Amino acid sequence: MKTSEMSAVILAGGKSSRMGKNKLLLPLGDSTIIGTLLATLSQLFGECVLVTDRPDAYRDWPVKITADLICGPEKNSLTGIHAGLSIASNPYSFVVAGDMPFVEPELLTRLAALSGKEDVIIPRQGEHFQPLSAIYHKNCLPHIEELLARQHYKILDFFHAVRVRHVDVAELLPDGSQHWSFFNVNSPDDYRLAQELFAQFKAGRLKGS
Repeated sequence: MKTSEMSAVILAGGKSSRMGKNKLLLPLGDSTIIGTLLATLSQLFGECVLVTDRPDAYRDWPVKITADLICGPEKNSLTGIHAGLSIASNPYSFVVAGDMPFVEPELLTRLAALSGKEDVIIPRQGEHFQPLSAIYHKNCLPHIEELLARQHYKILDFFHAVRVRHVDVAELLPDGSQHWSFFNVNSPDDYRLAQELFAQFKAGRLKGS
């Protein structure tokens, strides 16, 4: 399947408590953290859906905006995935955290090409999965809703009820490049590293976005 036949769902509901401000809108190059991510996604996917509780911050962005449709006692990624899949126009959506600016197009196209039969296609690095850089089908929605009804928010806990394909990162990025696709900006130190990485990407010293 092609990425153009899918939606991209960006989760933008974090508190940014370690930053003290909305980290997604921090400058990165001539754009912002989320702007850098969106520049990659908008070139590949049929539509981009942004899940946020701060819609006014993103009114001018070329995205479809939604808040969580099922609200638990606190914000979490599973409620965001549910909202994004519910609003998306396409059966399949690539779900990504908004603080992951360096997702590689090559990884996305390879991941999408594996879609078609499974309900979840998720990258794996050894024992670790990347649920916020994965593809989900709308078939997941009733199983997510069942977890949310029980106020259970661990993403992997509905996987037993759907068809899941685990994909080793080496299959997605076979050239052995550094997996900056999974790097997220959580702290001031992460932000400084993101700025350094962005400069290196632009200078052609690193492979990536």
